[in-house]
Amino acid sequence: MKSPVKVYLATYFTILSILYLSIRYTTFEMRPAIFIVASILLIGSTAAVMRSRDGRGMMAWTILCLTAVMLLTFLIK
Repeated sequence: MKSPVKVYLATYFTILSILYLSIRYTTFEMRPAIFIVASILLIGSTAAVMRSRDGRGMMAWTILCLTAVMLLTFLIK
């Protein structure tokens, strides 16, 4: 069984790359702030995973990050 942290990071990388490609090759305009915040959250979660190799406490971290992203997208609209 895969670690929830690995599943979360794989999903996050996939979503981030889809958003980047949608900016690059379509007329969809994503706000630069969302991309910057998503990148910062990705770097922060990667650093947290590297600090705690077994992934303890990462569920709370991911829930916090996802909530922050949802709130930022709501505020930017």
